[in-house]
Amino acid sequence: MHPLCHDEESRALLPFKQSLVINESASSDPSTYSKVASRKVDGESRDCCSWDGVECDRDSRHVIGLDLSSSCLYGSIDSNSSLFHLVQLRRLNLADNDFKNSEIPSEIRNLSRLFHLNLSMSVFSGQIPAEILELSKLVSLDLGANSLKLQKTGLQHLVKP
Repeated sequence: MHPLCHDEESRALLPFKQSLVINESASSDPSTYSKVASRKVDGESRDCCSWDGVECDRDSRHVIGLDLSSSCLYGSIDSNSSLFHLVQLRRLNLADNDFKNSEIPSEIRNLSRLFHLNLSMSVFSGQIPAEILELSKLVSLDLGANSLKLQKTGLQHLVKP
């Protein structure tokens, strides 16, 4: 039997879930369902590695992937979001949710191990934070179908012509 996920990661995931509302109209996919609706803190559901949309490293049990795409999430992600405490993340997919025109916080830089980041169709707005450039391991970035601006110098090379 594998040990449970790390307490600090479980403690980061739960408040992130609680900071958002489940709203069926927040996702455009008709077959969508909320991957976070069944998370609990008691009993066998305490292991965040067993939660829908959470991927853990087989050996270390660190949370390395979070796929909450089309999960009917509605609310803002702000700079003090517990999401940015998941520093072992390699893959983050929050596509097709409604983050209420919030900006992508500069704290995205805390997720320095990210290889894949998908925030497409998630109602983000404002300036793309320059801190995305600090994600040196990033090989895939999808910010499509948001109202984002690309004005800061140094970010133009992120866009394929």
